[in-house]
Amino acid sequence: MNRKLCRLLDEIQKTEEKIAEYQEYLKELNMRRKQMEDAEIIKSIRSMKLNSREMLSLLENIKNGALAFQDADMEEKAALEKEKMENESRN
Repeated sequence: MNRKLCRLLDEIQKTEEKIAEYQEYLKELNMRRKQMEDAEIIKSIRSMKLNSREMLSLLENIKNGALAFQDADMEEKAALEKEKMENESRN
């Protein structure tokens, strides 16, 4: 068989093996990320110090979409923008 072709086939095989390894590694990283996100969610909910019924109600509202979350940074930016507009209108 042609030497160049053999080297090319070997390189293809090595690359496919590396891709498979990276896919497995990515799968593991995504699993670890999800575990860390879940732990953070649990930590946040437990820090609320709700009784059992309140916690159940909160979780049901989250599940049903009846509860809206707002990012604190977004609220702060909106407040600053509103203040800036009020200051500009006064001038």
